[in-house]
Amino acid sequence: MSTAIAKSFLKRFTLTVCILSLGSLALAQTDTEPRKEKVDWNKPIAVATIASIDRVLDDIDYIFATVVKPEYPAMIKGFLAQYRNLEGLDKTKPLGAFVFLNEGIAPQAVVVGFIPVKSLDELTQTLGEVGFLLNPVDGKEDRYTLALPTFTVHIKMAHGYAFLHIKSEALDREFYNPDKFTSALAKEYDIAGALFLNNVPQPMRMMAVDLARARVDEQLPQKPGEDDLKYKGRKETTLLMLKQFEQVAEDGNQLTIGYALSKEKKNIQLHLGVTAQPGTPLGKEFEQLAKTSSQYSYLHADSAEVLGYTILPLRKEVEQKMILDLIEKSTRNIPPILLGDDANPGPVAKILDSLKATVGSGKLDGHIQIQQVGEKKVALLGAVKLSNGAQFQQGLQEFFDLTKQADDTKGVEGNVAEVEGIAIHKITPDNLKEDTKKLFGQNPVIYIGCSQDECWVAMGETESLELLKKSISTGKSHAQDRKQGTAFLLSLKLASMIPLAEENAKNPDFIESAKVAFASGGDLMTIYPKITADQASLNLEFGEGFIRLISLAIANRK
Repeated sequence: MSTAIAKSFLKRFTLTVCILSLGSLALAQTDTEPRKEKVDWNKPIAVATIASIDRVLDDIDYIFATVVKPEYPAMIKGFLAQYRNLEGLDKTKPLGAFVFLNEGIAPQAVVVGFIPVKSLDELTQTLGEVGFLLNPVDGKEDRYTLALPTFTVHIKMAHGYAFLHIKSEALDREFYNPDKFTSALAKEYDIAGALFLNNVPQPMRMMAVDLARARVDEQLPQKPGEDDLKYKGRKETTLLMLKQFEQVAEDGNQLTIGYALSKEKKNIQLHLGVTAQPGTPLGKEFEQLAKTSSQYSYLHADSAEVLGYTILPLRKEVEQKMILDLIEKSTRNIPPILLGDDANPGPVAKILDSLKATVGSGKLDGHIQIQQVGEKKVALLGAVKLSNGAQFQQGLQEFFDLTKQADDTKGVEGNVAEVEGIAIHKITPDNLKEDTKKLFGQNPVIYIGCSQDECWVAMGETESLELLKKSISTGKSHAQDRKQGTAFLLSLKLASMIPLAEENAKNPDFIESAKVAFASGGDLMTIYPKITADQASLNLEFGEGFIRLISLAIANRK
């Protein structure tokens, strides 16, 4: 299970959020079995919240400060001044909406808004100046109505908040202090939503599971024209996702989606995560996954124009079988001298045996990166962890030793360099396509070197050799810096991609804005999971250049 996190993480959480939300809200109107658990109907099952009005205004200041456009925040503040700067509201506390379930055999979902109030008298005056009347309800303490042009809003005051709904009976409950459900979210995010799985009755969570199962049953049969191997892979992946979804529905504590704009970190952060109830199977799985990491997780997101590392799961009857079949077919065109026999295996046979052992381990742990080495020219580097790597290393060395004795091995050269005890070999491909030359240069070569546990490859012009050496040395010196709970990472620097995309750009104005936005950096986009003992999350971060790009898009709109 630990290796499966890299491949199914995004789909798992997307499916979880969608189905559980539907199961909790849409299915709230469906009959359920009698509940065995005691349900506190005054607790919300979900919340959508904004950290505070002040936080929003600070974010707006920061967004336009990145492109020196103070007139836009000033415009917004001038607009609010017309409404007494929202006097009466507490602009330092969260506001938003809760989702509750009405008590009953067939509970229905009801959405109730909440707004922090600092002074009811001041708020009444603010509303009065724009023609809205806030009136107390006779005989009901802390109950009010707000007459709007087309409808009336009913209000209940409690805990320093105004709870709002268009139906008075929706407020006939004892509300908890919203801070209990929003304070943790407000500390982390500017805007957030959460589904409190613990507050969703067990039968309703199981209904969401049943809905998912029914959907899976519809999609599971083999489709016309779908080959057996592809069908088997799709079936196993679907069943794995269903199993994980069921586990989250059963053992999950809270699903959270959040957005934060950080002036300190100079980035935008998006978060999608789930926490587990302590002591449950899901919690134990998180504890195990928190100790798992890619061998290449020491690499920093900003260390290359493009960087990706991952642990890919290889299921025995799907990916392993497919790769091993390809390896077996490839041997048909290999000269016998390179394969040898069982008693004396040739160099290629040793390489293939190591590859088979690596595939048979059930996972591939590797990384790939693109480094810019000149204007519109890059180098490609990659590495993969090997099983029986010593055999691969021996076979590779024997292969290049044999090429010295052959007459038709132009472009193949062994032992052109050495770093950290690893021999580097060189291959010069011919008949390359023009698109390849545009990307890697007019005379690209391939360098390859292997240790006893991994294989390194680089492609580019001659300067890529030094990049390969540096990468190998970095791996040897920073192996202890691996980040626990990080199974994969993908990062991209957009500025380096602009020259490559400029020629075929369909929107030249956007390209020019991107050049301005990324000119001073902040072009890094990163996606990665983070797993702790009680939480698993998927995170997406955008550097400050993206904030400038958004600001320019607003400022330059026509």
